[in-house]
Amino acid sequence: MQGKKIYTFIALLLLASPITFAQVQISGIITDATSGEVLIGATIADQSTTSSAVSDGKGFFSLTTLADTIEIRFMGYKPFQISNLIDGGFYEIALRESSQLLPMMVVQSDPQLSLRSGEAVSLLQKRDLGRLQQLNPQQIFNQIPGLYMQSGALNTNRITIRGVGNRSSFSTAKIRAYLDEIPLTSGVGETTIEDIDLSLLEEIEVYKGPTAGNYGAALGGMIHLKTAQPRNDQTQVGLQYEIGDFGRNRQVIQSEYSNTEDNLLLQLNYNRTHSDGFRDNNEYDREGFTAIGKIGTGKRHRSTVLVNYTDVKAFIPSSLNATDFAESPQKAAFTWNRVMGFEDYERLLAGISHTYDWLSNTNGEVLSSTLSLFGSYRDNYESRPFNILRETNWATGYRFTLDYRKGRQRRQPNAQIGMELFNESYQWTTNATDLGTLGALLSDNDENRRYLNLFAGVDWPLSPSLTVKAGLNYNTTQYSLTDYFPGNGIDISGDYQFDAVFSPRLSLSYAVQPGWDIFATISHGFSMPTLEETLNPDGSRNPDIQPERGWNYEIGTKGSYINGRLHYDVALYSMHINDLLVARRTGLDQFIGINAGKTIHNGLEASLRYLWLDGPLQVTSQLSYQYSDYRFEEFVDGDEDYSGNALTGQPPHRLSSWLEASTDLGFYTNISLEYVDVFPMRDDNSIYSEAYTVAFAKIGFRRSLSEKINFDAYLGVNNITDEKYASMILINAGSFGGSAPRYYYPGRPRNIYGGLRLNYSL
Repeated sequence: MQGKKIYTFIALLLLASPITFAQVQISGIITDATSGEVLIGATIADQSTTSSAVSDGKGFFSLTTLADTIEIRFMGYKPFQISNLIDGGFYEIALRESSQLLPMMVVQSDPQLSLRSGEAVSLLQKRDLGRLQQLNPQQIFNQIPGLYMQSGALNTNRITIRGVGNRSSFSTAKIRAYLDEIPLTSGVGETTIEDIDLSLLEEIEVYKGPTAGNYGAALGGMIHLKTAQPRNDQTQVGLQYEIGDFGRNRQVIQSEYSNTEDNLLLQLNYNRTHSDGFRDNNEYDREGFTAIGKIGTGKRHRSTVLVNYTDVKAFIPSSLNATDFAESPQKAAFTWNRVMGFEDYERLLAGISHTYDWLSNTNGEVLSSTLSLFGSYRDNYESRPFNILRETNWATGYRFTLDYRKGRQRRQPNAQIGMELFNESYQWTTNATDLGTLGALLSDNDENRRYLNLFAGVDWPLSPSLTVKAGLNYNTTQYSLTDYFPGNGIDISGDYQFDAVFSPRLSLSYAVQPGWDIFATISHGFSMPTLEETLNPDGSRNPDIQPERGWNYEIGTKGSYINGRLHYDVALYSMHINDLLVARRTGLDQFIGINAGKTIHNGLEASLRYLWLDGPLQVTSQLSYQYSDYRFEEFVDGDEDYSGNALTGQPPHRLSSWLEASTDLGFYTNISLEYVDVFPMRDDNSIYSEAYTVAFAKIGFRRSLSEKINFDAYLGVNNITDEKYASMILINAGSFGGSAPRYYYPGRPRNIYGGLRLNYSL
């Protein structure tokens, strides 16, 4: 009888449990109450912390819980609670900062460690861009594992992602870059990202490896620079003035009017940067002006207009041989110093885009289209020891995307299709030089570069835990060249069209538990040769030259623990590249391209961020590490066989870390370290660079002087230990006339800078 009572009690308990402990499934979006920006990596947990979730790359979250109350936490913000949860409810949550900070230094979401399921994406947001110096973005970009930026001078930089682009001598190649919807990458895949002043940017997204999606399928990946979005009602003017060693002088003037009710943002930015440089023939001047307008008309229309003008004159010290690098790093290369070599160019970017919501309902279902028209102009005069180059670039194009999102509906696919058409006219001449004086015409050419990208993608949550993402990119590329001056008897005019390239991508992500995701990705990418690389030494066409093509295989995990205090991101990848393009130097300013073999890029990337203290004193640290085992799988260049050698120019180990502390009183400080391992400087692995560690520090005080005036005063030190190192290496440097090869661009010795930032709200 007693047993029956027990069974009856258990049965009644089981019947009652769905009522007493009913599960609710909720979702929502988390934003900054002041700026309206989404917060990525915020933790949502019930009172017992048995159920939790983390906001994703767009600020969204979904949570199933038995509790009646949840709490939302994010570092630097006041916790927020919601009670009386409604099953199926969608909550828009705006968190407020725990201390008053400058509007120009708004604490944003966690940068490196965003929980973008199934994607190797790193995020740098406003606070990260202001953490270190802004004279050059090298220190900022090198916080990202997998991305390696070398800087020979303020106008000579090379960014590689997972080893792709390392064979470019003086610029960033094989990586696509955009400013909002305007391409920064030329028709042959070269990017000058340092032209965009960091004060313009609200966020930088870095996609590592081929993405095969709506921004192309470049082998190295994509860098997306984003400007501000409309904020809460405000009209403000910001001023920044900064001085430092080696003639450093930087000014920024920025005004902004924003109104979220009318979805309106008007922004003007003027910036000027001057540096004498620490080397001979190293002076640099850049002025920039940008106007941005973003407006929403009604509930369905949103338009953006952006105009960016940049004027640069930069003298070129060039690279040094081993003796000069060790004994006289302040010297410029003799031939460049003798002619006072420089480049002087103007650049204009302009774009307009319009988004229209064809469908938008209360369930979050949206069908929208975006049409973007863009254009760019660049006029450059470059005086070099061997000739004078004059070049003009005109580029126009448009992008169209159609997006469909089911929003809050479960297990429904979100899809996108679109296209990008790009046309560029590149006119260039070379003239003889007499110590910098323009001489006789040597060449006169006009290139036309055209490409078409068609893309499609789908994001499909098959279950609350499993999501599938797939994408496809189709590319056709054409070049044509008109030779107006066949002075050597060779007419190199002609057309060249590459075979169409299909690049697919497939990724799976699985939420093992709230705050812990694992993912796997397979993707394809390519990079086109330049038109010059398709020429033989006699000027004839090489019909066998092909684009580089590669497959990337990747697994990883991302997560957040300890109520959002700890964030981590780990990825393992293997990229296999075929038809490696090698620029073989045949003269001082002559290169030809060959497809020389295959490379394999195996690597590990890891980031770890931890909030040690959160209160009147906040202390946060981050550690980023990259292991790179990159090798020539098959590489035969003429009579030389480099198969099995380590890939040139890529350190096997690279580590960066920082520690930051701030108080409610307004004092803040940070210190960061960067370690770069040795790497081969020649394909035969006969010469290696030297490992180095560079340290940086910054201390400051920011405060509100009144309801309308905020200020930020700071002092920083770069290269604290005065380390002698090469901040950029010219791989496979040539040797002409019996001179020693010049591999080394020396990094700046210890230098100090200081500045003041004022912000006035009208």
